[in-house]
Amino acid sequence: MNVTLSGEAQEVGAMVRDRVEREGGVDLLRGAVGDPGRRDRIGEMLGELGIWDIDPAEGATELEVAAEVCRVAGRFALPYPVVERLGRSGADATALVSRRGNRVVPHLDLALSWNGIDLEGARHRLQPRGSGLVLGTQLAPFGVEADAAPEEGDGRRAAALLISLESWWLLGLLESAVEDTARYTREREQFGRPLAHFQSVAFQLADMSLEAVASAELAKYTLWVLACGADADEALIEALGLRVALQRAAGCVLRGAHQLHGAMGFTDEVDVSWLSRASQAARRLPEDAHRTTGVLLEMLERVGYPQLGRTARRTP
Repeated sequence: MNVTLSGEAQEVGAMVRDRVEREGGVDLLRGAVGDPGRRDRIGEMLGELGIWDIDPAEGATELEVAAEVCRVAGRFALPYPVVERLGRSGADATALVSRRGNRVVPHLDLALSWNGIDLEGARHRLQPRGSGLVLGTQLAPFGVEADAAPEEGDGRRAAALLISLESWWLLGLLESAVEDTARYTREREQFGRPLAHFQSVAFQLADMSLEAVASAELAKYTLWVLACGADADEALIEALGLRVALQRAAGCVLRGAHQLHGAMGFTDEVDVSWLSRASQAARRLPEDAHRTTGVLLEMLERVGYPQLGRTARRTP
């Protein structure tokens, strides 16, 4: 397994990051919460960069490019369905949806054709409920209540791709939160010393950094499994494992970010506050870490754990 992303993925990721930073970075999220109509411009901007021409199913390089774009989008909590459009399957955008109960789909109000896939790979036809307007709440500013009707077709591979790309999005957000917090502790002083020089703060930053680094390595491994042509069950099991790991890592990283920022971490003036709120959809929709773990355990009980080395033997 090569732990370094391809040159093409790094190049496209750098291009997207540069453009988003020039357009405002996290301020794009601040603006879109106040005026949801601004999201269309973000889609147009990414289209100008050729992002919607990327097809992760075309091969390992395209898959890595898509993952890196999602990672960059996560760094700024970009208020647009980047994951859903790059992980599309049979529509303009494909959303992860809950297997049961009430369903909330971020950005379902945008003028795109939508369908859904749940964590087990079952396909669904999505329809906005009622007026189809965004909820506009603190934790779901772009969420739209939806009804879902079952559709035929095996969506396990599509679910594995979509889950993996969303995990890369959350990875980018966590990496950004770690960097912002480290910078804040170097700049903020207490008792005449930067916060970063206090041992307890350094330990907490180390824990946060370790979670981000470990998550990145697991994300690369999962991408490799998908690129090697793993069978549908193996790919989905690995993707679900990655999702649970990122959801749990988010708890450690964002809890630490809030603690080290102090009261500032809950104000609109700092990016960490916006990143934390924007992470809620990926962490809790369509299922939180507890229920995602339940889906993973059900799959493992039904199909068994992938044989160690089976994927590696298929690698060219």
